[in-house]
Amino acid sequence: MTYSPHASARRHVAPTRDAFYFARQLVDSAVPAVADIAAVEVSDALFDEHTALSEAGAGDRFRRAAFRAVCGHGSRCAYRIGEVSRIPCGTPYRRTLADRRPRVIACLPPQTRWLARDPVRAPLMHEDRVHSLMVVPLVAHRVVLGLVAFYRCNGSSPFGQADLRTAARLAARFARMLDDFRRDLREQAMGRILQHALLARPPRLTAIEDVHGHVPASGAPGGWFDVIPLPGTRVGLAVGFSGGRGIAAAAAMSRQKARVATLAALDVDPVETLTHSLRSSAPEPLRSPAEEYAADPGQADNRCLYAVYDPVTGHCAAARTGAAVLTVVAPDGDVTSMGPSASDPAEGDSCDVAVFDVPPGSLLVLSCASTPERRRCAPQDRAGADGGSKGTDVRLPITGRNSHVLLTARTRTVAPTDIATWDLPNDPTAVADARDRTATQLTAWGLPDLSFSTTLVVSELVTNAIRYSSGSIRLRLIRDDTLICEVSDNSSAAPRTHTPAPSDQGGRGLIIVAHLARAHGTRYTAPGKIVWAEQAIDQG
Repeated sequence: MTYSPHASARRHVAPTRDAFYFARQLVDSAVPAVADIAAVEVSDALFDEHTALSEAGAGDRFRRAAFRAVCGHGSRCAYRIGEVSRIPCGTPYRRTLADRRPRVIACLPPQTRWLARDPVRAPLMHEDRVHSLMVVPLVAHRVVLGLVAFYRCNGSSPFGQADLRTAARLAARFARMLDDFRRDLREQAMGRILQHALLARPPRLTAIEDVHGHVPASGAPGGWFDVIPLPGTRVGLAVGFSGGRGIAAAAAMSRQKARVATLAALDVDPVETLTHSLRSSAPEPLRSPAEEYAADPGQADNRCLYAVYDPVTGHCAAARTGAAVLTVVAPDGDVTSMGPSASDPAEGDSCDVAVFDVPPGSLLVLSCASTPERRRCAPQDRAGADGGSKGTDVRLPITGRNSHVLLTARTRTVAPTDIATWDLPNDPTAVADARDRTATQLTAWGLPDLSFSTTLVVSELVTNAIRYSSGSIRLRLIRDDTLICEVSDNSSAAPRTHTPAPSDQGGRGLIIVAHLARAHGTRYTAPGKIVWAEQAIDQG
């Protein structure tokens, strides 16, 4: 089993176009009103989650974010947009980063000694005949997020203190915008840490093998998956995505995942599970101006797919809402799926249900888009010309690299020799017959030590079924890692445990079952219910 929460602990993301967009606005405002040439360098704290989480500050790496020059100057720039820029020691640039103070160099002779320390910028400054320089740090909340350099060339007057104050005001506004981006990245990083902590490694189960889970390495940390053990060797498989950003997305994802797991543990069917778990949505959090600018209207969407697979019958029931797809790859290569169709790719708000048989050894692929399918997907047919013979053609939305939450699992079945089933008449005389059949089967399975407790459990469950239902009764024993006893009938009334008086002749059946079994419960079916009890098998 593998689990892939994200690509690496230190995730480097591509520079956001938002920071570069506002950097471009800054140089557009400064040239030619303030300077002949302007260049902006921004910190890696805006692009790297590990650096953004650090309390030490912005770090030592900076990238060129914007450059502009008046006509006739700056035909070449020292660094391309997005490229890491070198800021040597002993230069005004490095001193400004160190003391966080803007500085103006009114006169910059070509023989200035510090120019030799910057072999990249110095030749271009000589070429453009730069004679005056201002360097202004981009600081917010005592964190250096970059710097802006302003240059004046021959034909322009030197910089003065009034120019420095104007440049400082421009830089301060831009620094506040950058700080919004940095805080947003910190929120994303902290949300991803919380997401990682909440995504547990899938358990080992009889029903499935080769389990692999994956959440997108980029975007909001609202993606999740879960593998839920269910009574009767069944398993629940779920993937989902909660809209939002940062910690808010991770918290919403946690609530959605917990609701699905809770309802699944109560044996609620997939449609009801999704209906109730997605009914309440988290309130939209307040967003910063930078978040508002980059906000995606589809982030409020909640998407989920939940499937229950039974390895005893090979039966699967699934429900999905939003841009989620369940794909079944049979051992012979036949591919079927449930999900949005090509003719209506925007079908994302309804709750669809599918019930089907799964061949043993099939691969179940649960996929949930982490971006709104209705605006970003291009349906693609992966089934081939004859892929629709057993179901809907596979239509997987394409929303970009690593944009899907994925859960894959290969199905297994319980061997027929590990299952024993008997239909019993609704007659009190059937209780003794059920006990005898159970004892004989346990001896054949090599479990004689469980004969006394199991026959007592069977006696109590069959007696209750006869007393409170009509029609035939089915007894089923399953030998797995545990011994499972199931009694089904056509009554929807669940047995209740109560404390009998010392003089009562009955009413102790479920109390006895609770003492003998490791776990017990009731699940409802279309004809009625199944009352089950589970006992540990001594592996020694």
